[in-house]
Amino acid sequence: MSGLPAQLLWRRFVCVLHKLGYRPQKTGQGSARVFFNPTRQPTTVSFREPHPGNTLRQTKLHNYIRKLLLTVDEFMALLKEC
Repeated sequence: MSGLPAQLLWRRFVCVLHKLGYRPQKTGQGSARVFFNPTRQPTTVSFREPHPGNTLRQTKLHNYIRKLLLTVDEFMALLKEC
C-alpha cells in the first residue's frame, strides 16, 4: 500500500471518480454511494461514504482502488489535481 496517503478526504476520492467518467446515481438513505460510467469497466461501482468524518483510511482506500481496477500509481496520478 505504499504510495497511498494515510487518509484521504472523501471529496478528493469523488474527484478521481469524476475524472474517470463516473457520475453519482440516486441512492436511498445510508452511506452507500453508487457511481455509473457506461464506457468503463466496471460500469457501476458502490462505495461507503465515511462517517463520522469525511476521510477514507488507507486500507479502505486501497480496497476501493482495487475495485476500480486501478494501480496505486494510476490512482495517485489522477489524484494530483483533485
